Amino acid sequence: MDIEKVFRELSGIIRSEDGLVRDALMKDYTTFKIGGPADLLIQPSSEEELVQAVSFLRSGEIPVTVLGNGSNVLVKDGGIRGAVIRIGKNMAGIRTEGTELTAGAGALLSAAAAAAAGAELAGMEFASGIPGSVGGAVFMNAGAYGGEMSQIVVSCRALMPDGSMREFPADQLEFGYRRSIFAKNGGIVTSCTMK
Repeated sequence: MDIEKVFRELSGIIRSEDGLVRDALMKDYTTFKIGGPADLLIQPSSEEELVQAVSFLRSGEIPVTVLGNGSNVLVKDGGIRGAVIRIGKNMAGIRTEGTELTAGAGALLSAAAAAAAGAELAGMEFASGIPGSVGGAVFMNAGAYGGEMSQIVVSCRALMPDGSMREFPADQLEFGYRRSIFAKNGGIVTSCTMK
């Protein structure tokens, strides 16, 4: 794997200034503040950038690790080979419409809960103290204080391993204790609508 060549190719896909970093210390991207360098850190700004980057990486058989806010994640001192795709602040938009809130997978769960409270929407109170991202929370059906994501999710969008974008209604997410369908199907959550 020629990381320099991969970096050059990805620089034509990822447009934000902080969207592509070589030898990124993972301690700077995890809540436990540990972890060595990732060969490449990719922080896409849109679904389109994510789709193009993942397609390029998979075509070159470059290992891909997906990361949200980096909570509940331990990275070894040796770091991560290949590319880490961090769904973070560049994909963190939040909007409310009626009784529904839609958040990008990179939005902090606490920020989504605060936005719900600001819009006078109930149901996300359990999420206000959880340090993860919306995408990570859906992936693992995060919960606390008697509430969990499965109780509020209406639907999610995800990038599938075949390169397609797919909408999943809640009844297809196979939520269980700290799990969802995404652990099985390899989908990368890009946004979630909650009620």
